[in-house]
Amino acid sequence: MGTGERILVVEDDVELCSLLCALLQAEGYLADGVHRGDAAVDRVTADCPDAVVLDVMLPGMSGYEVCRKLKFSRDTNLIPIVMLTALDTDEARDRGLLVGANRYLTKPFEPARLPQELAWALDHRRQLQAGRTRTSVELHMSSDSRHREQLNDLLSELFLHTPLSEDDVERIRYAVMEMTQNAIEWGNRRQPNLTVTISYEVTDDAVKITIRDQGPGFDPTCVPHAASDDDPVRHMPIREKLGLRDGGFGILISKGMVDKLEYNHTGNQVTLVKFFRPGLRGD
Repeated sequence: MGTGERILVVEDDVELCSLLCALLQAEGYLADGVHRGDAAVDRVTADCPDAVVLDVMLPGMSGYEVCRKLKFSRDTNLIPIVMLTALDTDEARDRGLLVGANRYLTKPFEPARLPQELAWALDHRRQLQAGRTRTSVELHMSSDSRHREQLNDLLSELFLHTPLSEDDVERIRYAVMEMTQNAIEWGNRRQPNLTVTISYEVTDDAVKITIRDQGPGFDPTCVPHAASDDDPVRHMPIREKLGLRDGGFGILISKGMVDKLEYNHTGNQVTLVKFFRPGLRGD
């Protein structure tokens, strides 16, 4: 049950908006609604709610753009957003870069699902705040390199939240772009129906970026197509044979760009960490 948190419901269908508010009020939340995307941004900016339930199809401004604006603002970045959408459609995937929503619900959904997802999102925010997280954004990128420019723009904007130098920013940008391309190319095998998720967090001490693909994973200690300290050119014949992009130094070079680069045990998730203070390793 909710404990009196204030929830803003953004839904252009007036009747559905009232039903969603009534559902949340029955669960103990204080729910209010607006029916336009631009009105939602104004309301949240003026009087930050504890969470937002956001439809995709809205007049004035789409739910995607509302989500982007709220997540790119330092004042509203940590407000949980539960998006009501149909992400399983080709049309939604074709949007490429989806920014920020903490949870997604596909219409139609069982009434009990919304309070469940909202409770999860609010609890996640509490955990972030307990860990002194100041900025948190999650991206969902189609396995299509056309959207690399959008990712690059996003990283440039998010780095405004950190005290890192321009040189550090460029190094981390390189590492993120390289690891994202690896996830698209080797993890998801460029299958357009598979996504790459990029989680970005800024704390008082560091920036942490986690890149996860939907592929089967690999053994990070044995990568025949990558450079290594012992044999920095071993990747070249394999890449030439397979017709892959030049390079192969990605993992090796990226390790030198950040303070930590760690894969999970299945090899389909890599975490990059850069600390703001020299010598701070967080071990």
